[in-house]
Amino acid sequence: MPTAPVDHTLIGQELADDLYSDSGVLLLGKNTTITAAHVHILLKQRVREVNIVRTWSEGTGEHVTTQLFQLEADGETVAAYVQALDQTRLIFDQLKQGKVASLDQFSQVFENVLEKSTKDLGLFRSLYVLEGADSYTYRHSLNVGILCSLIARLLKWDEQQVTFMGTAGFLHDVGKMRIPTEILLKPGKLTDEEFTIMKKHTTYGYEMIKEMEGGSERLALCALLHHERLDGSGYPEQRKGHEIPLDCQVLAVADMFDAICSDRVYKGRTSPFEAAQLLWKEACNGLLSIEIVSVFVRYIALLYVGARARLSSGEEVEVILIHQDEPMRPLVRRSGEFLDLRYERKLTIEKMIG
Repeated sequence: MPTAPVDHTLIGQELADDLYSDSGVLLLGKNTTITAAHVHILLKQRVREVNIVRTWSEGTGEHVTTQLFQLEADGETVAAYVQALDQTRLIFDQLKQGKVASLDQFSQVFENVLEKSTKDLGLFRSLYVLEGADSYTYRHSLNVGILCSLIARLLKWDEQQVTFMGTAGFLHDVGKMRIPTEILLKPGKLTDEEFTIMKKHTTYGYEMIKEMEGGSERLALCALLHHERLDGSGYPEQRKGHEIPLDCQVLAVADMFDAICSDRVYKGRTSPFEAAQLLWKEACNGLLSIEIVSVFVRYIALLYVGARARLSSGEEVEVILIHQDEPMRPLVRRSGEFLDLRYERKLTIEKMIG
């Protein structure tokens, strides 16, 4: 029976036995699926490892579904997202078996959720309150598609380009279906050899989209180049500056933002404010487009006015006002008093809460 350490890598695992404290109190029952809250309880009780039924996998998505229906998004929008999540899992799993889907099949999965998410910002806010790494690969594809279309709109691109960017974001990681599962879902840092294999997902994605009925060179390049960086430090071709198509520069921002904001099998999520701060740092260091990042992070900050958050101190606050000069360090309300994070530099917004 496999054992697992009690940390964030345990999220999504299933307990093999009832779990008791040293004093004999039942903490968690057999077959419980571990959440971030459970990990916190176990660490508080000084439980260091537990027996599990299986190793972490992509899961069923039920935990995600339950959380979304409890949050602020419209029910019809949530239903569209959950349906798209299930359809994404099916179509991506077919790719693992060597079946090549058409571009039209992917478009049918994504278009409905894109339309709903455009009209309901509650879904977008809810996505980054979700806990757990359940179905991360499929969620990430959907989320990056939504983000890419959002950024294209913020840049005032026409509707045809907006639709294209949504599709490009949805398909950007399709090459991961050719990466061995033990590497793709490894609950820890990859070795150099494993990372070399992982980086091949960009090339695989390019090849798969080129073979796809309805695929195009432009769409395939988005899969190939979304990990390139303006200073030449990315992969797989170490392109620099204008050698990287603008589509791919948008995709790089969306991909990085969603990855930082989501629970992964090997790490917990970071708040959208912290993610925006990291994007800004990467842009200032010459890795990402400053023009794309600046318009995106300001929108993200404004989107969360009125939302509840947890500070790095553990205190719960409400986001009240976004400052023009520092949108990532807003004015918040804490227990009836106002706190300006521009002047409280030691405090950060650690995560958004439902």
